[in-house]
Order: sequence, then structure tokens, then C-alpha cells
Amino acid sequence: MPINPLRTLQGKFTIYLSILIVMMMSGLSYWTISREKGLMENAIIREGKALVESFAISCTNTMLYEEIGLVEEGGLLDNYITDLMQRKDLPIVYAMILNPKGKVIAHNILKEVGNVYQDNVTGRALASWDTLFQYPSFAILDISTPLAISTRRWGTLRIGISTENLKKEVSDRIMKFSLYTTGFILLSTAIIAFLFGFITNPIKSLSKRMDATTITDDLPPLTSVRQDEIGILQKSFYRMLERIKEDERERERTQRNLLLTEKMAAIGKLTAGVAHEINNPLGGALNCIYHFRKGSLPPERQGEYLQLMEDGIKRIQKTVTNLLEYARTPKLERTTTDLNSIIDKSLSLLDYQIRKNQIDVVREISDKLPSIEVDKNQMAQVFVNVFLNAIQAMEEGGVLKIGARAVDQRLILTISDTGKGIPEDVLLKVFDPFFTTKGEGRGTGLGLWITQGVVERHSGTIQITTQEGLGTTVEVQLPLPKK
Repeated sequence: MPINPLRTLQGKFTIYLSILIVMMMSGLSYWTISREKGLMENAIIREGKALVESFAISCTNTMLYEEIGLVEEGGLLDNYITDLMQRKDLPIVYAMILNPKGKVIAHNILKEVGNVYQDNVTGRALASWDTLFQYPSFAILDISTPLAISTRRWGTLRIGISTENLKKEVSDRIMKFSLYTTGFILLSTAIIAFLFGFITNPIKSLSKRMDATTITDDLPPLTSVRQDEIGILQKSFYRMLERIKEDERERERTQRNLLLTEKMAAIGKLTAGVAHEINNPLGGALNCIYHFRKGSLPPERQGEYLQLMEDGIKRIQKTVTNLLEYARTPKLERTTTDLNSIIDKSLSLLDYQIRKNQIDVVREISDKLPSIEVDKNQMAQVFVNVFLNAIQAMEEGGVLKIGARAVDQRLILTISDTGKGIPEDVLLKVFDPFFTTKGEGRGTGLGLWITQGVVERHSGTIQITTQEGLGTTVEVQLPLPKK
């Protein structure tokens, strides 16, 4: 039976290891990308801090000199802002100088000059006496530093650096790591699946050998044994087979003893039955011979006595034939045949008895039943015996119902009658040889005994269920040929 590849050891191991690789590579990629991102952010921060603090010195000196009158206001601060915006080493998006109250003194956008900023970012920048790093938005790094000497503060220098390039660089690296990780996972999975085959192939080979080995075969010698766990499994399997073989031999010995015991127990029944079925006709024949020898028979009675002798000898012959039929266990000559044809043949042999007893035959058998492999002649004998018992149980008419169906590689045939049924104490003995309730001359008591033997030789089973006053059902189960 094929197994889902995902449920095999190889499939499970490959999946679990792939998941582990994915988790490890994902963790490693996340750590690497986070580290790279941190390093790039730190580089921008270092460069931005150095730039802001260097320009802050110039701006502070300018504002100090203007205050003491060493220089005149001539747009030097605006020049510093312009120089900042023209730098190529950092993507600066804005630069400004604020007085201590948040009023814009200089800005790269001239219309912003004179405005007063009161936002949180500006508030924290004005309050800090150290260089401060803030993110007013996802894509902007704001760096501010005070323009002060000791405790004297003239304002704050702020620049905004775009982090779009940083985000793009991080995204590119994530894509690269994803592609590298996917390729590594696929390559690793293929290698794992290939290498794992070296482990599973010996197991599969051992499994096939186990399936092919039967308890009736002689065990082959254990030649090549692997020097690993598979070799241990091989040895364990071989030892298990040896134990099974020994158990099977012991079972066969026990079975032979049981059969011998049953045979010895049946000898008593056979002896009594044979004595009854043979001695009575022999006694009658001897009586006829006695009268012939005595010469006391009138001519008109001699023909009658000869007929009695012939009937008695035929009765003996029939008893012995039935015994041999069961005792010799003839070799089955199996052929593929249709169940309906065997049933038709059997019913045709009993057509007279069926019509005589006014019995209706109801067949519930599908035309699409699979063929069976049986000995047609012996199986016909089985059906004749069962049908005949059913007919004789319905002396005043009734219904003989025949049904068949296939279930789980077995053919189940049911034969039911509407006769008087079988008492419970009698049901236990119906398969015993020479047991009959039909009275003198109507049966030998060997029919169901022979029937059971034929069914069992076909690896089948036969069971009888009955209810007094309602009828009896015989169920015969036969194995179907393997597809």
C-alpha cells in the first residue's frame, strides 16, 4: 500500500529539518539585517553629529561676534545654512537656526524665517544642552545641538537627514538575504532528501524482504549484515523469524495432536453409525439368503426378496461412498467460475423435490458478483446438501431464499428456509457424522458433515442460525481471489 511521502520518515525528517533551517536562517538574517541597519544608522548619526557640532562652532562664534559688535549682521548664518544644504555626503532635507524661544533665525526655506516652532521636537531640542537625535517622522532623522558657550545660549542648530536611502538599503539586503535563504533551504532540502535515502533505502529493502518472507519458507542464511543500526534491525528481524518458525512448528505439532484426539473421539461415533447403517441391511440380506438356502420361499416371493437384498446392498454402498467422499479429502480442482452457474446446476438437480413440495425459490444475487475459484463439483455437492435439507424442512411448502454479496474480499452466501427450524440441543450436533433427525431410510447423517469438510477445504466457513417455527439460515463464506 503506497504511503503519503509526507508521512514517511524521510518526508518528516526533511520537513522538520527544513523548518529548523528556515527558523535558523530567519533568525540569522534578522540579526544580520538588524546589525547592518544599526551600523548604518550609527554611521549616519556619527557623521551628522560631527557635521552639526562643527557648524555649531562657527554659528556660535558668528552670533557672539555680532552681539559684541565685532562683525555686522551680513547674512553669515544664511551662508552656513546654504553650505549645509549643498553637502553631498549626507542627504540633508532641511537646516535651520532657532533662537531660545523657537523663532526661526535662518532656514533653507526663506519663508520659514520669522516663524515660531512650538512642536514637541522643537521643544525637546530647545531644552537639551547636548546634541539630540530625534525621529519626527519615519523617514527623517532630526539632529539638534545648542549654540552656547558655557551657560550662555544664543539658540539651536537643527538639521534633518533623510533615511530613505537607509530604508532602501535595508530592503535590498532583506531581499538578498531572502533569496539566499530560499536557495540555501532548497539546496539543503535536496541534499538532505538525497542523503537520507542512504538510510531509508536499506529499511525499504528490509521491509520488502519481510513482506516476501512467509512462515512456510525456509529461512535464507543471514549473509551481509550492515555494521550500524540497520544491521541490528536485520539481526532482530532474523531472530524474530526464527522464533516465529519455531512457534509455527510447535503450533502444527499441537494441531496434529488435537486432530488426532478429535479423530479418536469421532471413531466411536463413526463405528456406531457404520454399524447401524451396514448391519441392518446386512441382517436383512442374510435373512433373505437364509430363506433361499432353506428353499421355503414360494416363487412369487423370491423376486421380492431379491429386491430387498439389492436395496440393502445399495444402502451399504451409499454409506461407504459417503464416508470415502469425506475421509479421503480429495484434491481440489479449482477453476474460476460464476456462483450463479453452480447454484443453477444444484437447483436443477432438485427441481422435482422443489415442485413436489410447492416451494418458491427467491434469488437475491447480483449479476455483478465477482468470480470465485472453487472446485465446481464439490461446491455443487455443498449446495445440493444444503438445499435438500431446506426442502425436507418445508414438507408443506414454503420459501427458499438464496442471497449472495461480496464483503471485504469474501463472498457471503445465505440460504434461508421457512421450515420448522432446528431445536437448540439438536443444532449443536448437526455437523456430527451420522447424526440425523430425518428418520430411518431418509438420511445417513453425513450430508452436513461432508458439506463442512468441502467448505473448510476451500478456506471457507459455514454457520447455521435457526429459530424454531420460523426457519433456518445457513451462511457460507468463501474467500475471493486476490486482485
